[in-house]
Amino acid sequence: MKRAMFRTGVTFLALVALASPALARKPTRSPEQGTWKVKVTPDADAAAKGEKQTEDTLMIEQGILRSTTWDAYGFPPSPYTLQGTTFTADPLSRQAGKIHWSGIVTGDAVAGRMVWTRKDGSVLNYTFSGSRAPRQKAKKQK
Repeated sequence: MKRAMFRTGVTFLALVALASPALARKPTRSPEQGTWKVKVTPDADAAAKGEKQTEDTLMIEQGILRSTTWDAYGFPPSPYTLQGTTFTADPLSRQAGKIHWSGIVTGDAVAGRMVWTRKDGSVLNYTFSGSRAPRQKAKKQK
C-alpha cells in the first residue's frame, strides 16, 4: 500500500514539474500588435503637391490602429482587420477626409501603403516602412 502511494506521489510531482513551465508562459500576441516606428513617403504625385516624407508611430493593439502623426488631422484610432500578416484600417476625419492603411508585418518589420482621400476628393498616395519599437519596461513602483 505504501509503495502504491509513493508511486502516485512521485507521478503527481513529475506531472506538476513538467506542467509548470507550460502554465507559466505568457500568452502569445498576434504578430501585428505593438508600436511601430515608420517613415511615410509620398509618391511622386503627392510630392509634387507639396507632401513631404514624415516619421510616424503606429500603435496597433487589441484590434485598434492609431497613427500619432495623423492624429493632428483629426484621424482617430480605428479598428483594423487582419488576414494572416496583412492588416487594413480606414480611419475617418470630419475635417480631413479618410485614410486607407494596408500593411504587411514580417517579424519585426512592417511595410505598406497609405491612401489619403481628402475632403475635396483629391487622393494622395504614400508608402510606409519601418520596424517594431523596443518595448518599454514597466517602471517599478516604490
